[in-house]
Amino acid sequence: MNRETVYRGLSNAAWGYFFLHIDFNLGVNQTSVNVLPKFVGFLLLLSAIGKLAGERRDLPLLRPLGRLLAAWSGADWLLNWVGQTIDGHILFLDLLVSAAAIYFHFQFLSDMAALAERYEPPEGTLAARLRRRRTVYVLVVTLVNTLHYLPVSGESELRNYAALGMMLVGVLAALFVMTGLFALRRLFRDQPEEPQA
Repeated sequence: MNRETVYRGLSNAAWGYFFLHIDFNLGVNQTSVNVLPKFVGFLLLLSAIGKLAGERRDLPLLRPLGRLLAAWSGADWLLNWVGQTIDGHILFLDLLVSAAAIYFHFQFLSDMAALAERYEPPEGTLAARLRRRRTVYVLVVTLVNTLHYLPVSGESELRNYAALGMMLVGVLAALFVMTGLFALRRLFRDQPEEPQA
């Protein structure tokens, strides 16, 4: 194991979640473009997979899904420059990408928890915390995706408040995942010992 490579991979993973959930939008002629595009987050997660593949052999199986999600979010980001979006045109593709994202995050974060379990001290709780955060994160992503496709008649103030609430919960869940990944990264900076048998 190359500890520096694992350390960099976990850094990429944590910052990938930052790009996926933190939006800074610039408005240009009736359009709003995110200057922290989501496809960069997926590219960082793909980089993390490459760096961590030696520690978790099933991680490379996520590459095709990661590439699909990066391409989808990249296309959406480009379309935003002309005031368009990729979502909402073909329901089957929207649902397919949503299901791919849910599975990708569940499996990726499960692997991160398994990595923590392998390298943390016997009394450590990081693996359990990462699994709880993974579950909350995936539930929030699933709920947001489900609500997005439910038919709603007209605009309502209640719907707007619900959307804002879900957005805040999603950002909090992502921040908890990020802090968990940074805590996992510290294991590879601070502890020189090899994993327990």
